Amino acid sequence: MDRRVKQVLDLLEREWRSRHRVQDLASAVNLGASHLAHLVRREANTTIREIIRRRRLIEAARLLATTHQRISEICYYVGFADVSNFNHAFRRELGLSPRAYREHHWRQEEE
Repeated sequence: MDRRVKQVLDLLEREWRSRHRVQDLASAVNLGASHLAHLVRREANTTIREIIRRRRLIEAARLLATTHQRISEICYYVGFADVSNFNHAFRRELGLSPRAYREHHWRQEEE
């Protein structure tokens, strides 16, 4: 994998809650924004935006399964601007609504 893409992926993993602009990420690895976007798509087979969204949803799933935080609190904590968008993205990525995901995991622990 291209070292610059790896650097950006590592940064996104460490700082997943931060707001990242492609231009800023590109500057950090001495590339233009469109060149970085192209490299990420080629090397990681996805977009920077999708990488960030997935990372946030992974954290949301962890919190849903392990805490009693309200779904709306988790939504905002992981960086979504509204609960409706969060619910839609979560269902699309994980196949269940956040509430159903939580209930499923809590039922698993009881068994």
